[in-house]
Amino acid sequence: MAAQNCSDRFPFVCIRDNLVLVKENKTWREALDHCRALNSPYNSNIRFELVSVQPEDHDNVMNKVKEGDTEEVWAGLRFLAGHWVWVNGASMVYSHLPPCPSVEQGCGVLSKNGTGRVEITDCTEKRNFLCYSLY
Repeated sequence: MAAQNCSDRFPFVCIRDNLVLVKENKTWREALDHCRALNSPYNSNIRFELVSVQPEDHDNVMNKVKEGDTEEVWAGLRFLAGHWVWVNGASMVYSHLPPCPSVEQGCGVLSKNGTGRVEITDCTEKRNFLCYSLY
């Protein structure tokens, strides 16, 4: 996720925050589909994805998580083909994740009151989620 510089000029709008907290309770897959279905009325090249969390974005993301209606919000982390991956292809920097989680524990969440680390849980549970725009 990259932050947009608000000194850049755009017609009619400057997007200060590319994070969108969706206060609808959906499964991980429903949340992923919801984010990917969003589009910008100002720029058709802007795509949305479930949020990935990199060290430089951590504080901004966690501030948005605290605004959620659910204790945890979905992040774009998934266990696929034997590996933890961010759905946007970002680098995986979290080493605390189990190398082989149970089938039910294959999706990533961020907790309002947790340690700030990505945690894992059942992908079929429903919760709020964070989308972010890819510029």
